[in-house]
Amino acid sequence: MSLALLLCTVVLGQGRVTPAGALTTPRTQHTATLLLDGRVLVAGGRSQAATDTLASTELFDPAKNTWRAGPPMNVARAGHTATALLDGRVLVVGGTAPAADGSSRFESLASAEVFDPKKNEWVTVGALSDARNGHTATRLQDGSVLVVGGARPVHQHLASVERFDPQTNTFSSRRPLSRARWLHDAVLLKDGSVVVLGGRSNQSVGDAGTPMPKPGTAVASVERFDASGGVWHEVPEMSEPRQRTAVVSAGNRVIVFGGQTTTMSTNYVEWWEPGGDGWTQSKSHLSVPIAGHTATVLPSGDVLVAGGEPPSAVDTARVQRWSHEQEKWCLAGQLKTSRKAHTATLLKDGSVLFAGGASAGMTEATAERWAPAKGECVEP
Repeated sequence: MSLALLLCTVVLGQGRVTPAGALTTPRTQHTATLLLDGRVLVAGGRSQAATDTLASTELFDPAKNTWRAGPPMNVARAGHTATALLDGRVLVVGGTAPAADGSSRFESLASAEVFDPKKNEWVTVGALSDARNGHTATRLQDGSVLVVGGARPVHQHLASVERFDPQTNTFSSRRPLSRARWLHDAVLLKDGSVVVLGGRSNQSVGDAGTPMPKPGTAVASVERFDASGGVWHEVPEMSEPRQRTAVVSAGNRVIVFGGQTTTMSTNYVEWWEPGGDGWTQSKSHLSVPIAGHTATVLPSGDVLVAGGEPPSAVDTARVQRWSHEQEKWCLAGQLKTSRKAHTATLLKDGSVLFAGGASAGMTEATAERWAPAKGECVEP
């Protein structure tokens, strides 16, 4: 057996990656949402040209491993959010679209719409009070959706918060963040609270006014939303500022993998849980600093980290599996197409679907599917 084949076999020891067809349109800044029937809805994004904002959608059938076109959204958008509602519908919020005046500018969107899989159609719902992109949208335990932060044009970062009621299909304002932020992350904890962390902010600490129109820098600040009381609480800061990171929740614990700091990428893995004095650093960090990757919690409790942008390359094809209990990394396969800024969706059979993103500077249409495989752990 050749050395190359041997290495390939070892790399696939903790997982295998196989082709999963191709999107009809290359796309990045899109969303991918698991439906109740097991299909995956991919919506919007941008195609090869930066101005090609998409209204089109596609549906992945995991049983057939194939894609087909879905009904287009009412509004073309990229950098939006898509959230699965308890009744099976999918809520799409905000994003950006080319300016109506035909210029090269992009405008943030206040519009929202809902996809009904049973009727296979999109319905426009009530609009946001603040147009926004690069925000987060988290489904709460009562079925409502918490929309947090984001940005309007010219780097106007937002601290505003809105809550979507799926019964009335309307938004209402909630208490704002203490710090405006954009391109941040948010996760729901087991106790029903939402932790919002990192991102970029052009609001100075203690600045109660409108954030200045400047790009801002990565921040380490963290806030926690008490859904029952509707108030925000300060959380100890992460060990370093982060954006373009990957965050998951495991029970009542928030775990952060890598990301981009103010000057470079980081390989740090750390976590926080309510009642803790601060963030705990893992005994085993990522093998290399990385940003623009994905992290997916598997049914076993392990976390699958795939793709992203390391310091030495435009993007990577590496797939790694992290055991939280052992604080140990194992190589878990190799993507055929290296990629970053893609989507990763956990399917009902425990496999993970990777779709789109950017590869070697080009918007990608390919999709791949990861599945677990038994084998010895080979550390990166």
